[in-house]
Amino acid sequence: MSTASDEPSVPTPRDNQVRWLRARKERAPDAPAGISVGVAASFTAEPLEPQLGTALIDAGYADPEIHFAEYNQLHQVCLDPGAVAPHLDVLILLWRIEDVFEREFLRYLEGDDTAADRIGDDTAQLAALVTALDANAALDLVVSMPPYPAGWNVDLRDAATTARVGRLHRRVVSIWLDAIEPKPAIALVDLDALQRHAGEAGTFDAAKWAMYRQPFRSEFWMLLGAQLAATVQRRTAPPPKCIVLDCDNTLWGGIVGEDGIGGIELGDAFPGRAFQEFQRQLHRLRTQGVMLAVVSKNNEGDVLEVFERHEGMVLTGEDITAWRVNWEPKPENIASIVAEVNIGADSVVFVDDNPVEIDEARARVPGLRCLLVPEELADLPSLLAESGLFRGLRASAEDKQRTEMMQSETERRAVAGTMSRDDFLASLGLRVSVVEAGEAQIARVAQLTQKTNQFNLTTIRRTEKEIRDLVAAPDATVYAAGVSDRFGDYGIVGVAIVETGTGAWTIDTFLLSCRVLGRGVERAFLAAIASDAAAAGAPALRGRYEPTRKNGQVAGFFADHGFDATTGEADEARDFTLDLGSRGVDAPAHIELAR
Repeated sequence: MSTASDEPSVPTPRDNQVRWLRARKERAPDAPAGISVGVAASFTAEPLEPQLGTALIDAGYADPEIHFAEYNQLHQVCLDPGAVAPHLDVLILLWRIEDVFEREFLRYLEGDDTAADRIGDDTAQLAALVTALDANAALDLVVSMPPYPAGWNVDLRDAATTARVGRLHRRVVSIWLDAIEPKPAIALVDLDALQRHAGEAGTFDAAKWAMYRQPFRSEFWMLLGAQLAATVQRRTAPPPKCIVLDCDNTLWGGIVGEDGIGGIELGDAFPGRAFQEFQRQLHRLRTQGVMLAVVSKNNEGDVLEVFERHEGMVLTGEDITAWRVNWEPKPENIASIVAEVNIGADSVVFVDDNPVEIDEARARVPGLRCLLVPEELADLPSLLAESGLFRGLRASAEDKQRTEMMQSETERRAVAGTMSRDDFLASLGLRVSVVEAGEAQIARVAQLTQKTNQFNLTTIRRTEKEIRDLVAAPDATVYAAGVSDRFGDYGIVGVAIVETGTGAWTIDTFLLSCRVLGRGVERAFLAAIASDAAAAGAPALRGRYEPTRKNGQVAGFFADHGFDATTGEADEARDFTLDLGSRGVDAPAHIELAR
């Protein structure tokens, strides 16, 4: 039996300070930074350093460096981020209304309504500086939403004061979000939500504000550091793509095989309400592109009857990408689903009410993340949110259609089993559309560079900011390939980044989603690029293969398409060249190539 001493200790702000000092001391003087982060704030933010630093280490960043701008220099930093430190990877901007607009805020509290207009205008100006920085600087931005003003001048128990301050706060946030939210490369952190989560007693430190212009208690710095580290990590670690769900005592209360459809708990009354609200959270994630799958030890007919006939169900059969309702071990069924939807197990979350099933699945499906249904069912609707796994979810158009795409793929496989391969390919009516990426494609292009491992010639990861810079560069072209057939639209599934300066063109990145492999799409995509290079007068098209643990299947890609190896032995070649004066690449006859 476990005792209190067996429970893992929860770190404190002081623990993080000690860890950070130790990490700083042990770091070699010439060690390169794992990530370089700059912080500019409208208040003194240095107490954030150990909290953010240890959170970044826990997130997998070795030897992070954190640099701070001078106090309340947001405008200056937007104009010159190099003043914080050279070669920043990420710049964090934190601000509060009562700091940046202190004089106007005090005038507003004293009854000057015109001060609100001036604060609104100045907020729009600051937002314009931030968006200009996003467009011009080669770094990632994390920007806060301003919290509700608090502290000495705001009595949170005086309704007259809070009503007036609330109006101003809502106006400022609206102006700020109207400018910042449409910029997908800018990550938002909600200081207001964190402040409400911690409460006034857990947020404001009057003594440190008076002495050092540090507004927050140490516990809040710790909370903020963890939130910022998670936001930084999400630049290259997208949320899971699939949730695999048990049914009995997970999607509904009770065991349908024993209690029958009329005996399970699912509806407006508690505890059925908890399961219903949990399904609503799942449905919201499904509309944002997260696939849902079912793994249940049950009679298939019993489970399908609940989905089809129970009035309390929020989810329907159309919301489910893959079904495994049988009596086979759940780890085997989960592995089968991972193979079917063609993603890594580390992109899957398994939810079950049985800790034994959870432990077995975790042990037998490496990388799988698992969530146990809480004993207190009132906590079930918050399970996914509290896990933190889906925070910062920004779904592309392709993500939102993922369930329908996978259902179309099931139809394709059914047809493929009834005819020869050539006849099947000819019957698909494949259309490959190759375009130069613009603003509408940037988020999806960056997403594919970050998550595509198998058919990826160089596996270079890039952020939205880096893709945007390449789209604007005069000596580079970013291509996006979309695919459709008679069953449906795959969306954007291919990316190529090509250096197009004088002389030969060089393929920096060439990748394709595994969903369309084996159908000639990769050849059609390459043919479009080779055609553009020849039309531009380039004498040759160059490519490089960088082997990784997962991309062995593309080792022969360039050789198979007529490129000559220029370095290494034939079976270990890394660099390849296609002489455009003597040959090219033709698209397969069964594919319509659209430009």
